[in-house]
Amino acid sequence: CTNEISSGSSGINAEYGGLSSFMTAAKAGVANQVCDVSKPIIGTAKWAKLYCSRYPNENDLREECEKYMAEYDERERLKQQREREMAENPDEDGWITVSKSTKGGASLESASEKKKAYDKKMEKRKKDMLHLYSFQDREKRKESLAILKQKFQEDKQKIAKMKSARKFKPY
Repeated sequence: CTNEISSGSSGINAEYGGLSSFMTAAKAGVANQVCDVSKPIIGTAKWAKLYCSRYPNENDLREECEKYMAEYDERERLKQQREREMAENPDEDGWITVSKSTKGGASLESASEKKKAYDKKMEKRKKDMLHLYSFQDREKRKESLAILKQKFQEDKQKIAKMKSARKFKPY
């Protein structure tokens, strides 16, 4: 951002009452009194300076970000190194810290085994899911209970016949 924003007139004219008064003061040798630096900045120059001071220079900002990222990378590298050391060496009590990371990552063989297991599971699920609606499952359960009751009654009748023929020996 530059401070060259003006309100249409030159900076000397706006601040010191015109170029002619500045030139007369310069000829008289009192130009340094006219160009007093301690005067407050007013008008558009003030607002331009305030605007420019809000936003940092792009190069400075880039340098600051790169510096921060370099420090962050160094901290992360040290953290990982410390975790590796803790995982390899037991502490004073003899305990070894277990970390959440795997050393070599997932192998291709284990991935293929997992996929096969998943495929089998999905096939089984497809076979099990014969009915789309829950009322179909209830009806199937009722039918299977009715079949079980019928088999129980048939077995009861067989036992009664065997008892009457005196050939019933359960043991």
